[in-house]
Amino acid sequence: MCSERHPSRRLLLLLATLLPLAAACGKKGDPLPPPRAVPARAEQLTVRQRGAELLLDFPYPQTTVAGLALGGIHAVEVEEAVRPAPPEGQPLAVDGREFAAVARPLLKLAESELRGATSGDRIVLRFRLPEPLPEPPAARFYAVRTQGPKGEWSDRSALAGIVPREPPAPPQPLQLTARAEGIEIAWGEVAGAAGYHVYRREAASPVYGAPLHAASAGERTFLDTGVRHDGRYVYTVCTLAAREPVIESAPAGERELLYEDRFPPPPPAGLTALPLAGAARLLWEASPAPDLAGYLVYRRDPAGELRLLTPAPITAHEFLDSGLAAGFTFSWRVTAIDTQGNEGEPAAVELALP
Repeated sequence: MCSERHPSRRLLLLLATLLPLAAACGKKGDPLPPPRAVPARAEQLTVRQRGAELLLDFPYPQTTVAGLALGGIHAVEVEEAVRPAPPEGQPLAVDGREFAAVARPLLKLAESELRGATSGDRIVLRFRLPEPLPEPPAARFYAVRTQGPKGEWSDRSALAGIVPREPPAPPQPLQLTARAEGIEIAWGEVAGAAGYHVYRREAASPVYGAPLHAASAGERTFLDTGVRHDGRYVYTVCTLAAREPVIESAPAGERELLYEDRFPPPPPAGLTALPLAGAARLLWEASPAPDLAGYLVYRRDPAGELRLLTPAPITAHEFLDSGLAAGFTFSWRVTAIDTQGNEGEPAAVELALP
């Protein structure tokens, strides 16, 4: 009897050992905490002076410190430290620990205010300088911190510094001229200018981005070829007093222009008439207009009547005019026309049919 029960006892002991292990295999651990949404610090902070204002510029934060997508920011905080300006020609610098010891909060923008300060993929913050500027000159250093969507703040950004000075006068007058190749901006000379910055924005946008063109001190015009027909654009120009860091004048007012296509294409070159039996074959070279729709062909009869031979524009570079009487002189005109209906000056040729 005893020998028969031993196998059953061993089986029960084995099951008692294995059951806790099997239960442990199916047990889940504690859930991992969600990743923190701490914005990465801004590494590319710049500061420039425009008239009596300073503009801080840095890329809109896109990732967390862990490199994950951030999903937007809720606020920006600006700190400022004012120190004596270095002697002329000495580098403008401040130690990070020194900045932290003397910096004070200057500006804080909430999410609703940030929308007006965001231009494309950058944030541009503006604030006025004290008036009058202190004497002797003072160096001003800045850093920014950004707040992520869950309320966590980034580390302090890289520092940017500037020694503000009395700004130069803006260039006057400012004029815009629509041309076939684009919009020409012209401005007046400012004595002692280091150069000029030309700015453009679309009329629907509230802010200017980076300068459209950095002009030399001798330039007075710039042709903006990057415009599109029916676009409405606003321009201004600032006088440059220094390029690094940028110190420029207040804007020279603003000028707005609706760039409409009122520019006819140039006439086709090389118009030639070849005599045939009772006909003439016209040949010409292509017009270089980028928005060309085609060509219109006119004929002046011996009696002096000018008639349109092509009711709709043709795209070929030749035309056969038949049914002509021999012994008479005929003349033809060929014009190029664009997609907006602007018709250019004619090319002309005359031929006496034998």
